[in-house]
Amino acid sequence: MKRPSLERLAHLSQVVSSAAIIISLIYAGYEYRRSNTLTNRDVMDVIFQRVSETEQLLIENSDMALIILKAHNSPEQLLPEERLRYLAYDHIFYDSWESAWNYYHQGILEEADWVSWNRWFQMEFRKRPLLSWAGNRQHYDGGFLEHVDGLRKTVR
Repeated sequence: MKRPSLERLAHLSQVVSSAAIIISLIYAGYEYRRSNTLTNRDVMDVIFQRVSETEQLLIENSDMALIILKAHNSPEQLLPEERLRYLAYDHIFYDSWESAWNYYHQGILEEADWVSWNRWFQMEFRKRPLLSWAGNRQHYDGGFLEHVDGLRKTVR
């Protein structure tokens, strides 16, 4: 029986190591994609939970419901403490929107999900009284501030 040459063994080991590298790269790509999918889902959950906070506050607190109605119908009649509570309540909305905006611009939130969330935030934003953004605007800067300011100009 003929023994394989050293050159032939070296060639065979190169083929095997090349195959191992290709398999490793395919696996790494699969894991990267799976990790991104899980991260996107986690981000979606975070945004949803933040938005749910406002609904929970409204459900559990009838005083807050009355303040919100007053802010929408006659904001000039809000007492100082009511105005403060309303703005704090609405701050959760803007903070959630900013989080989604940041996650998208950091490449964590997928574009289709951002478009869907942003569309929802914009619809909700248009329902809010001027007091809402005017009173919360100072908490934001940079691109998100410009994003919302641009919408405000088109709304009223």
